[in-house]
Amino acid sequence: MTLTPERSSGFVMPPEGYPGLPMPNNIDLLLDPDRRPRVIRDHRGRFPFPVPNGWFVVAMSDELTPGAVKPTYAFGRELVLFRADDGTAHCMDAHCPHLGAHLGVGGQVEGNCLRCPFHGWAFDGDTGQCTDIPYDPGTPIPRKARTLAYPTLERNRAIWAWYHAAGEPPFYDVPEVEEFSDPDWHEPVVRTFAIRICAQEMAENNVDRAHFRYVHGTEAIPDEEFIVDGIYKRAVGMDGAFVREGYALGLGILRMRNFATWISSTTPIDEDNIVVRWIFTAPRANGPHAADEAADNYCSGVSQDIPIWENKVYRDQPLLRGMERDVIAHREWARQFYTYPAAE
Repeated sequence: MTLTPERSSGFVMPPEGYPGLPMPNNIDLLLDPDRRPRVIRDHRGRFPFPVPNGWFVVAMSDELTPGAVKPTYAFGRELVLFRADDGTAHCMDAHCPHLGAHLGVGGQVEGNCLRCPFHGWAFDGDTGQCTDIPYDPGTPIPRKARTLAYPTLERNRAIWAWYHAAGEPPFYDVPEVEEFSDPDWHEPVVRTFAIRICAQEMAENNVDRAHFRYVHGTEAIPDEEFIVDGIYKRAVGMDGAFVREGYALGLGILRMRNFATWISSTTPIDEDNIVVRWIFTAPRANGPHAADEAADNYCSGVSQDIPIWENKVYRDQPLLRGMERDVIAHREWARQFYTYPAAE
C-alpha cells in the first residue's frame, strides 16, 4: 500500500449535527478519508516542525518480494525500495542523478544494485553510488554519480528506513518485539492508514489524558506514570496492566496484559501528513481471532481522534492546567528529533 500526500484543500462539510462529547466511534474513518469531517480549507502549514529524524516504516516485509522494486513517498521525498538478490531491502531517493528518471518505474535489480531504466546506470543499494555506466566502459565514474541511500533494516515484519535531515547516522536502534516470534502468540495483523497530522501532535495525544473523557467518553480521566529518558519515553497505566514505550517520534510499543501487544509506527509523508502502521498480535489462548479483534478494538477507538487531529492547529503557548504538565514535558522531549534548516 503506497500512500502519498493529498494536495487538494479536501474540504468536507461534516454531517448536520455532527456530534461530539464523546466523538462518534466509526472505524470506517480509518480507511475511507471521504467519510471524515474536514473543515480546514488548507490543512498545510498547521505545524511548525520539519520532518523529524528517526527510524520509520516504509513498507511491510511482505510488500517487497525478492527482486521487487517499489516506488513510495515519505519524508517529503520520492523514494524507491528494492530487495536485492541476497534478500536485503534497500531504500534510496528515486530519481537518477544522470537525467532524472524515476528508478522505481522500470528499474531492474541486479545483485545489490538497482539499474536505471533510462540509460542503464547501476546504483549500489548500500551507498547509492553508481557502479556501472554500461555504454561508457573504462571511464572513471565520478563520485557525484550517486543517489541518496538511506540506512535500512528489517525487523518486526517491517522495513525501516533511517531519515536524518543532516545525513547523520542512526543514534538509536529498533527493538525486537519478542511476541511476534512467540508460538503462543498469533501471527501479526497490520492496519495501515493516513492522517492529516504530524508525528509530534499524534504522539502528544498519549499524554493529553483529559481528552479521554471528552473524546472517548471514559468515566474518568486516567492516571498514568510518565517518564522520559533520552530518546526513550514510557507510560504505565491501569495499575501496570498497560505499558506504552516510545522511541523517538516514529515508534511506539504498546502492551496490554493478557490482551495484545502492538507496534505503532507513524511515518511522516511530509511535514503535515503521516502514514500510521499498527502491527498487532495477541495470545492464542484468547481465541483464533484475538489479534484481529484487538486491532479492531483499538482502531475503532482511535477513529474518534481523527476528526480532532485533522482539523486542529498547533498552539505554541497553550493555556494548560497544572495537571497537564506532561504535555510540556512531551514537547521538550520531542525537540531533540528535529534538525532545522540553517538560517540564510
